[in-house]
Amino acid sequence: VGIGDRFLGHVERTRVLLHLVSAQEENPGKAYKTVRAELDAYGHGLVEKVEIVALSQVDTLDADARKNKVASLKRAAGRAPMLLSAVTGEGVEAVLRALMT
Repeated sequence: VGIGDRFLGHVERTRVLLHLVSAQEENPGKAYKTVRAELDAYGHGLVEKVEIVALSQVDTLDADARKNKVASLKRAAGRAPMLLSAVTGEGVEAVLRALMT
């Protein structure tokens, strides 16, 4: 399906990418790599942009699932993802701070 050139044209104008991967994804690492491949295929320097990687909807996971999904995304992204939940507020301030620096 793909992200779409029109959307990626808007992404070109950003200073930083906030890459949210849903905790509902069966394989967060694979989902991350799929989007990164689309950014790379589009070109225009998108893969060189500063990127914040966050696993969202972490409030929906039990401790074991959280550990496994964080590990999957960490392997794919090469760094530990930030953890985020709009429902509980977990990680929201930390992500906002990261975006502002």
